[in-house]
Amino acid sequence: MQPGDGRTQLHQQYHNQLSQYKSANAALADVAWTLSELEQQIRTLDAELEREASPQLARRINDLRRWRGVLEETVLRHMYRAEEILAEVTRLRAALAQDA
Repeated sequence: MQPGDGRTQLHQQYHNQLSQYKSANAALADVAWTLSELEQQIRTLDAELEREASPQLARRINDLRRWRGVLEETVLRHMYRAEEILAEVTRLRAALAQDA
């Protein structure tokens, strides 16, 4: 192994993890945006249901609430994954700084 090979490999790992972190954050933002839109739709339909009782509307709201639960879990999974990747990025950045 050449003297610079370790640093080159460390640098590559850092860039790979940084790329994964950016992708994880983008996925998190997408799911969070969808969740926000869903919340707004539920609020709108709840207000409509208060004005006019409708079994169909009530079913639709229940379906959306179930979907919201799934999305909330997805957001949490994405958040935890992004945090894990960020910890690795931070570790690699510190290793690169020490090696400099």
